[in-house]
Amino acid sequence: MRYPSVSLVTILLAILIICSCSTTSAYSDKETILDQQYLIAFLEDIVNSQKEFSVKSFTRRTFSPLIKQTDLLKHSFYLIDLNDWGYHTLSFSSADLKLFTEGMWVLNKETDISSYRLFVEGNNIWDVSNLFTEDLIDSYQTIKNIISAIKSSAKYYYRDHLKKKQNSFNCNSALYETVVLKQEMCP
Repeated sequence: MRYPSVSLVTILLAILIICSCSTTSAYSDKETILDQQYLIAFLEDIVNSQKEFSVKSFTRRTFSPLIKQTDLLKHSFYLIDLNDWGYHTLSFSSADLKLFTEGMWVLNKETDISSYRLFVEGNNIWDVSNLFTEDLIDSYQTIKNIISAIKSSAKYYYRDHLKKKQNSFNCNSALYETVVLKQEMCP
């Protein structure tokens, strides 16, 4: 049996580690990457409408259902449930395959949507798990925090959870820095 060379394995591991929550600059056609100003308007419309909505947060495997989820290979995203109007996912991502690059908030990223749908259908191959339920999250204030985060033009920094850089996020730290828990749930 022939095994891959050590250098090939090293290169593949390096690529996986470097791009955890980041994605390549060529998003698939199925992913809806909206202009950040349009996204702000969309979120402000949700906050300003009289319609009921809720926000939940989830984690999942980063790249593929085949790659084990670890702290370094974990992706976080929001689910905005507009009740009778459907739901949307929202996460912070990188535009390029780099440790430190431009970051953007992405609505309905294909892997977020598909992993969530599979989870709801009972097929949890992406290891989706709920971080905070709608009972814990102050949905209104969380959306307002996300709008502020979008306006701040934060950069994407993969290792942000290990060494915080000024005005930077990765998908995980972006969620933890924007989520607002209901006051009665806080100690």
